[in-house]
Amino acid sequence: ESHAASFAKLVYVSSWIKKHHPAAFACALLNAQPMGFYAPAQIVRDAQEHGVEVRPIDVNASAWDNTLERRADGTLALRLGFRQMEGVREDQAQRIAARRGAGYRDVEDLARRAGLSGSVLRALADAAAFVSIGADRREALWAVRRGPDADPLPLFAAADARELAAEPDAALPALRLGEHVAAAYQTTRLALPAHPLAILRPRFAPE
Repeated sequence: ESHAASFAKLVYVSSWIKKHHPAAFACALLNAQPMGFYAPAQIVRDAQEHGVEVRPIDVNASAWDNTLERRADGTLALRLGFRQMEGVREDQAQRIAARRGAGYRDVEDLARRAGLSGSVLRALADAAAFVSIGADRREALWAVRRGPDADPLPLFAAADARELAAEPDAALPALRLGEHVAAAYQTTRLALPAHPLAILRPRFAPE
């Protein structure tokens, strides 16, 4: 009976928090991973279905852990943290957040101020973490591959990377929804752009 009562209390408290504070509940579960019960994708999808706005990983907003952000209407949104993606360690994520200041201007600015390698920048680009600076996955990957992968020589390190890399912007085609979903699953195991079945529904719509 004591065992059953203990579990009943946990279930009641968890259910109450999930009902009245769904964003905080989802955030706490994600930060406690791995738990062995529900995958992050299931937690995020359930939160969205209960009215929680889930905001993507972003170099100008995310921390290592998942966090909560106040919306204009006073409710809370869930901001995904760098822990949800592959290719970024906790110490690197802490450095991104600590050196952010008023925000990173572009990929080169982030690389220089946070001291990130090319592999980490590519992982961030694959995860679409540069949207706040106006670059989607494809544009960010293009910008990352333009830069050097190793530490620059002293002469070039003293110069402005923006001037060194100045060249006309490439007119890259926009990624299709299916490409966004596939890339999201590969990097974060989440499908924030859309559910995979959303791509197939038009094919099965009644004529």
